[in-house]
Amino acid sequence: MEKTAGSPEKKLQILQAATNLIKTKGLQALSFEAVSAEAGLSRQLVRYYYSDLDMLIVALCDHLGNGYREILVAGIVEVSQVQRLGFFLDFFFDLADDHPMPDNLEVYDSLLAYAVGSDTLKNRLCDQYKTLGQVIVHELAIAHPELDGHACEELSYLFVSMMHAHWSYVASLGYSRAHSRLTRNAIDRLIASYVNDASRVPVIERPWSRDA
Repeated sequence: MEKTAGSPEKKLQILQAATNLIKTKGLQALSFEAVSAEAGLSRQLVRYYYSDLDMLIVALCDHLGNGYREILVAGIVEVSQVQRLGFFLDFFFDLADDHPMPDNLEVYDSLLAYAVGSDTLKNRLCDQYKTLGQVIVHELAIAHPELDGHACEELSYLFVSMMHAHWSYVASLGYSRAHSRLTRNAIDRLIASYVNDASRVPVIERPWSRDA
């Protein structure tokens, strides 16, 4: 049956088209004309949902984030509480065999470039990464109760930074995915260095703080 103009399916169709367009042709190819052609919809319908590209990009950011969360939730229910940290770290370096990451990492890298000129997208990405950091803080506290809260905050920031930089090199620049194991092992060594040095002094007062 034909979907109505206001159906969620049309919105999803547009977001998937934008994802495919950026992934295959780059952010510079993004336009309402290109998205409508990719989606097989009229330009007017695309503009009905998203009146400007900023709105479309922010919706795309949310769409991609939801995809990651769905896979993570599916994997979490299969592991015990003490194993969750390992699953999270494996997943974000695409080493969780039964729960592969979505194949859209180049798109996330493009979003960072677009955020330079969009405060709305910049804030949305910061919220997403900080939420991920908070999850990692929680899992670190469970797996390593000997770590204090500040150490967990620092490690969560370092993990997210390394994870994003890793995929910028691998997905966007084309380095081999074999480097995933290298970076994943580096995370374990980094955590161990914090665990083994209980006397360390915090480097900054507030990890995850932003300039005003």
